[in-house]
Amino acid sequence: MPRASRQQRVRLPEAVATDPKIKIAFLLPNVEAGGAERHVLYLARLLDRSRFSPLLVTTAGGGALLPAFRELLPVTVMGDPSHARRFRPGLAEHTRALGRLVRIFRKEAPCIVHAYLPAANILGPMAARLAGVPRVIVSKRSGTFYQAAFPLLFHLERVGSLLADIVMVNSDAVRREVEQTERHREEKFRRIYNGVAPITPWTQVEIASFRVREGLPPRAPVAVCVSNFFNYKGHDDLVEALARISGEFPDATCVLIGRDAGSLEAARTLARKLGVLTRVRFAGPRADVPDFLRAADLFVHPSHQEGFSNAVLEAMAAGLPVVACDVGGNPEAVVDGETGRLVPSRNPERLAAAMEELLRDEGKRRTMGEAGRHRAEERFSLGRMVAEVEAMYESLAPGRKVGR
Repeated sequence: MPRASRQQRVRLPEAVATDPKIKIAFLLPNVEAGGAERHVLYLARLLDRSRFSPLLVTTAGGGALLPAFRELLPVTVMGDPSHARRFRPGLAEHTRALGRLVRIFRKEAPCIVHAYLPAANILGPMAARLAGVPRVIVSKRSGTFYQAAFPLLFHLERVGSLLADIVMVNSDAVRREVEQTERHREEKFRRIYNGVAPITPWTQVEIASFRVREGLPPRAPVAVCVSNFFNYKGHDDLVEALARISGEFPDATCVLIGRDAGSLEAARTLARKLGVLTRVRFAGPRADVPDFLRAADLFVHPSHQEGFSNAVLEAMAAGLPVVACDVGGNPEAVVDGETGRLVPSRNPERLAAAMEELLRDEGKRRTMGEAGRHRAEERFSLGRMVAEVEAMYESLAPGRKVGR
């Protein structure tokens, strides 16, 4: 049946008709501490509750951010985390998950289902349409490189996007890639950049105190990388770059913050081989990332693939110059030569050269850091992000034409 006809036949749930608030059902695979999950957490915390009534459903277990979400909104947890790691479309467990999700949506009667990440972007639109949910949004927050290993995933994600009213992207780079692979109509896309909270700088006394507490060198250069240990995140390149700058900066230290997603031991082994293991701090997941940023001299983001990095925005908000690979949405955040340096991906030599350039020149670091802070405040604030998401939700409210 044509899309317009199907939407005309949808009957609004009774709860929508009687409650003036727009009810939003966020859908995520789980709520581990990643960029998409933190983005939804910000929305859960900041959405105007006089206009919106949010809830959260996860399809494959809880995660580290579950307590924080439960303080803010109703949460329904389905499945277990292992499902997210072994997602295979068409398996019986996913059929059962789809059926349960339909029942949840019928019970909760949201006006809008807003899905994030591949598994949810498939199950969410299917369940929402079967449950009679009036509007559906899928969010694309990275390029489509991961689909190469899962051809069926590519086709099912495309079906999910076709069932959605809006495809929300977080950068022009992601939009271009999704357009090439899924070929949506122009009016279906909404680009809403990620937002970041201001980070108040510390005094030199506070920086020194934190470094002592964390066992970091009090006066030597400290670079921070915030990124979970996936293969494509480029941690090996950063370790090699650190080894390359050892001649000029023998005491320079890199703090690597993030959970192990499969490549941490490889990075540790390389650091040992190159003789820099004592100067690489594997800090694991941390809730105090802003404190590490305040106490650092430089932020490095060596990822080979990127949609639009929250970590880069947080570094800019903290007043740090950023060295990042010229991939994905990074050029939309980092202005080369103004707020940091952009270098080719998979190129430890160029990464090391950019790090050396900034570590040599404290004045340049300070100028670039302040320019980055200003750019984050002006273009990538949380207030701007939330306002644009709220406007998108209101454009989908009952009686409003999609795209208006």
